[in-house]
Amino acid sequence: MSNGQDTSKPSRRLFRMLPLILFLCADLASARSADSELLIGPLHREELTIEPSPISLRAVPASEVSKVELEGIVEFGYQDAQGRYVVDILEKSQADLAVRILTPEGQPVTGAMPDITSHGSGRLVLTDLVSDHDGVMSFALMTGNMGVDRVTASIGDASIEFTINIISRRAAGFPQPQHVEGGLPWDDLMSAKLDYNETGIVASFPTRITDRAGTIVKLSGFMMPLEADLKQRHFLLTSNPPSCFFHIPGGPAGSVEVVATEGIEVSFDPIVLEGRFEPQASSDLGIVYRLLEAKRIDH
Repeated sequence: MSNGQDTSKPSRRLFRMLPLILFLCADLASARSADSELLIGPLHREELTIEPSPISLRAVPASEVSKVELEGIVEFGYQDAQGRYVVDILEKSQADLAVRILTPEGQPVTGAMPDITSHGSGRLVLTDLVSDHDGVMSFALMTGNMGVDRVTASIGDASIEFTINIISRRAAGFPQPQHVEGGLPWDDLMSAKLDYNETGIVASFPTRITDRAGTIVKLSGFMMPLEADLKQRHFLLTSNPPSCFFHIPGGPAGSVEVVATEGIEVSFDPIVLEGRFEPQASSDLGIVYRLLEAKRIDH
């Protein structure tokens, strides 16, 4: 498992806002009349009495806790009827996961270090070392081949499982990137080992990647536009079709920052590029590969 730092996710931002939201609600409630039945929006007095106070959400150090409970957090996932955390995702993608550690009273536990294990074809990447002040510890699974992977988070007697349904591009009806003779395959690119620190990503590459640094290479993948133009000179090339402009489908090692010599027309089909390949040993932008002086070629 790798170590590192979390990239802020909507669910985590919501957790960080909860104490502030509850404090503001309590403050507004005190300003209302004592005999007012409806105090905060749709909340009645009886409902407000069971709402947690900001104090109850204060983080508790792991060293002061003997028993914890776990909650799962899945990005683009859901909880099924059996309470399992499920993510449906394409092969060669990054499934962003997290676990929230709480006391039995619901207080977040900071500094906890749950054991994260995976079973299947995917590769586990930790983006946090320990739980933060919201009790959240983040990690990711770089998915492999079509099938079902299971990721387990456990600490003490508490344990939860994530089910990752990995779907092939062909089964999902997406086009396949073209095979390029002598090209740089995504399997090689995504074999980079990534660690996270306070400034960004630190990457270590296998020799089949470092040997091609500074050389002209060919890549086949999907365009993720970064400019408001039908012809792009600066965009990302990704291992899978992009589905969200705030989410890189293959993660940091499953995408390449492209700087083209001339504008390349936006395409939803796979394209083949040629350019000077520059792996980045460290990055604060979340991308560890660049393709410079790139141009589209026919294959």
